[in-house]
Amino acid sequence: MTSPSLYHLSKEQLITRLEALQAECDQLRLKSLSQQAGMMFGEAVEQISEAVVIYDKDGGLLAWNQNFADLYGYTPEELKPGVHFSELGRIDLERGNVAVGDEYGDGQEYLKRKAEYRTKLEGSFVVRLKDGRWIKTTDRPMGNGGFVSVQVDVTELKKLEERMRYMAQHDMLTQIPNRNLLVEKGAFVLATAKRSNEKCAVLFIDIDDFKTVNDTFGHAIGDDVLREIAKRLHNRLRETDLIARVGGDEFIVLLSQQFDDVTAQKVAEDLIDQMKHPFYLDGCQGTVGVSIGISYFPADSDNLDGLIQKADTAMYQAKANGKNNWAVFKS
Repeated sequence: MTSPSLYHLSKEQLITRLEALQAECDQLRLKSLSQQAGMMFGEAVEQISEAVVIYDKDGGLLAWNQNFADLYGYTPEELKPGVHFSELGRIDLERGNVAVGDEYGDGQEYLKRKAEYRTKLEGSFVVRLKDGRWIKTTDRPMGNGGFVSVQVDVTELKKLEERMRYMAQHDMLTQIPNRNLLVEKGAFVLATAKRSNEKCAVLFIDIDDFKTVNDTFGHAIGDDVLREIAKRLHNRLRETDLIARVGGDEFIVLLSQQFDDVTAQKVAEDLIDQMKHPFYLDGCQGTVGVSIGISYFPADSDNLDGLIQKADTAMYQAKANGKNNWAVFKS
């Protein structure tokens, strides 16, 4: 039944009332659309591959998708609204979920730095889970004072980064360090030796007449010889020593930790002896000789470039003395 009050309204009052009813209908429609959009957004968040979690301004848990629960293996009891993110971090450490921190460390240090990060909400941090996956977390503030955290599996990217780093620091033929890694680690070794007042030695190793090997047997056999030489050199040295391939047939060895002159010369003799054993490659048998130049830290130079240059000079002296020999740099 129509309200009788409408018959007593003036034209202007009736228009005003209708406009109010229209505005109320619009608000109801927008509310309905907002609810539908919220439901659609929630469903979309559940469908994406990333883990998404929302915390309030105090760090208490507000909402999350199933991927977040699955990523760390949280139970429904543990994911109670209001639980602080630090409590979830404690659970991760107890279970060993976070095996290794990247730039954010391990254990309590990881929790401390993670909490500091969440006071700024800038950048991101990466951790490795116990199953080997790497997870990148990016947190951003929200208008209500809380923040949203999106966690992405970046394992393949980390593997690619590690592969690229390895390729930049290693000789791909022999799989031993190249000059880049030698320079990087060598600087640290020499700095440590300087503080400890220790001596080091650089051995510059050149394969004698390697061009003949390539010309006689082919480059494929030559590559196999290089691999075998690198293996023999590596097996003779200690874990604390550095070896690198720095040219086609050139290798450098950095001997550290209280190496005196006599010991370095003994190592050079041993490396030469290692090459006297025949190489059996693809049905071929042969031997190669090496000439080795030796320089000493800090007597000959206080930096790696200088030591390499002096050892290189000594190596040519060894070749001049008949090859398959060693010589010490003399100023």
